[in-house]
Amino acid sequence: MIAVGPHLDPARVAALGYCPDCYTASDSPVLVVPGQARCRVHMIDPQRLLETTSAGQVRLVSGPGGHRRPVYPTGLQVPCISCAAAGVDRQGLPRDNDESDPLCIPCWRGRVARREAFERRRLIAELRERLDDGGEPASCAACGEPDPVPACWLCGYSWLAEARVAQERADAAEAAQVADEFAQMTKVAIAERRVDELAEWVDRLRAVINGYPTGSRLARAVELLADVLARDATARATRRGRPPVETRRVWGVLAVDANWQSGRDGMPGRARSAELAGCSVRVVTDAWARAEALHWATRTCRGRRLTLAERITTGRTRDRTMFDLAPLHRSDIAGRAPYVPVALAVLADLAEHAATLLANAEAHLDATRAQADSWTERPEVLRRARMRAAVASSVERTRDMIRNSGSTLDIHGNFRSPHTVFSMLSVYSCLSWGFGFSPGNMSRSNRATNRRKRRRDQDGASRSPTNRLDDHAQVESRPLKRPRVISSISNRTAYRRPPWTDWAFELARALQNRWCWLTEVPIMRLAATLGPRLGPAWTEATADALTDFVQRARPVPVLTDPHTPLGYLRRILDEALTSGEQPPYPAALADAHQRDQEAAQRSLAATQAAVDRARLATIRAEWNAREQAAQAERAGCRSARSAALAAARGDHITATADWPAVSQPGAGLPGRLRSRPAGR
Repeated sequence: MIAVGPHLDPARVAALGYCPDCYTASDSPVLVVPGQARCRVHMIDPQRLLETTSAGQVRLVSGPGGHRRPVYPTGLQVPCISCAAAGVDRQGLPRDNDESDPLCIPCWRGRVARREAFERRRLIAELRERLDDGGEPASCAACGEPDPVPACWLCGYSWLAEARVAQERADAAEAAQVADEFAQMTKVAIAERRVDELAEWVDRLRAVINGYPTGSRLARAVELLADVLARDATARATRRGRPPVETRRVWGVLAVDANWQSGRDGMPGRARSAELAGCSVRVVTDAWARAEALHWATRTCRGRRLTLAERITTGRTRDRTMFDLAPLHRSDIAGRAPYVPVALAVLADLAEHAATLLANAEAHLDATRAQADSWTERPEVLRRARMRAAVASSVERTRDMIRNSGSTLDIHGNFRSPHTVFSMLSVYSCLSWGFGFSPGNMSRSNRATNRRKRRRDQDGASRSPTNRLDDHAQVESRPLKRPRVISSISNRTAYRRPPWTDWAFELARALQNRWCWLTEVPIMRLAATLGPRLGPAWTEATADALTDFVQRARPVPVLTDPHTPLGYLRRILDEALTSGEQPPYPAALADAHQRDQEAAQRSLAATQAAVDRARLATIRAEWNAREQAAQAERAGCRSARSAALAAARGDHITATADWPAVSQPGAGLPGRLRSRPAGR
């Protein structure tokens, strides 16, 4: 800032770039804008002016200089340099010292913000340069040594980093140990819960078996099971064969699981019933369907997936199927009484099987506890032994009571042992997979199974096991307790292999490589879907043509993750092959669709021709009827006229008198033929 004294001329002050009016008014002149002689405050003459408004009134108007800030006799009166350069009359203040530029608060804050932003940008640039140079320096910043030196105050503390790494490693090992302990605790808890559930099931079966001789109300399940056995025996159309034991066990599980007071709210669960009955899930489904067909069980709630709110409330993801059993007072008491021993035998078998499951679960629990460095207390071991003894005693007592009852009904049920075969040889598995045959070119095991099947067809039925044994192993022939009758063996006709088995599998693998949503689909089902719809011209090399044809024939793009991949594939193939787009290679479904259209057109043409023929026949019949009526009318007129003329001439009298006799049938030969000799 230039010090301007009062002895300077105003022209000299204006030449230096300051406002002469401000110099005259005070000792602190204000800088002016380049090209101007005065500041913005003194640009207009501060004299009073008159102004006439639009309404015709006259008023006094003061110029911009009249609104200048008043000058106080005391205090620091320094204008802001930045505001004065812009022509703004605003007081400032030196912030750092007396020699610093006087600034107002907005200008000072702006300058500080700009300085901080510049410093921030400088630090960021330095950090980027340091990162571009390779990160941390290779040597110590204090001593300059590349390796840590104990005497240095900076790099001498590198052992802290090693200690930190060691501590982190120890913390990770401790966390892994804690997680392992929690996993072991979870396994032990799951095993204990399973043991408790099986123990509760065994106690319930014991209560049912032991309570029936004493007349306890807990033994209502025996009567319920006897009721369904009586219904099943009554509904059977033939006495050949016996119902399987697994079905009776499933019914027993359902009867025991239901409410012992009313027989309602039976909710055993499909997988749980299969485990407790010792059978497969398919047997459980068939047994439930049979119970519903006999009107013994009524399904009141069908199993389904629960919603999020229901999962939070119940703690499970699925809802079980619920059954209500038929009340006992509505059944035939005399009809179910003979089946009570059979029901007791079934429940005894269930109790014995449940005891085996409980023993296995307890062994698994002991092994899990051993892995978790725990053990089983002696009171629990004694309780297990007492429970096993009690179950064995109850089962033996029940079987003695059944033997002493003198029942003549079949106690053991089905005598036919299960026949283990390869899954592809099963009728149900083949039909459910889309096959009506046993494909023999799938794997080595399939070919070996087919060879055994052909050998069995040639040599007759075989009782040997189906699994492969060693050459030196000795197989003992186990005679059946009750051999099968010859009439029960069905001579099943072998199915013929379809022609598409030679090319459909390669096409299916090629499509799995191109459509990722077909990767999880079994190759046999995929081939069974493609075979009946396509032809031998569709090979592995034409997989790209098939995908392009499907995308071109369907206006909707192909999904990337369908819910049912096999069903979606059938749908898009049917839509593509029955559309107006011509496939690049002949396809069976397209040919069938074209033949159906041609047959429909021929049928429509034949129907229209038949309608036309019927209409023409009707018209012709009308014409013939009219012509016959006209001819009859004309013939009637002629006959009436001829009869009148003959009556006038008297011809009818002569004709009646001279008419010869006519020989009647059965009257014999004429007389001249009777007198002829027999030899002539």
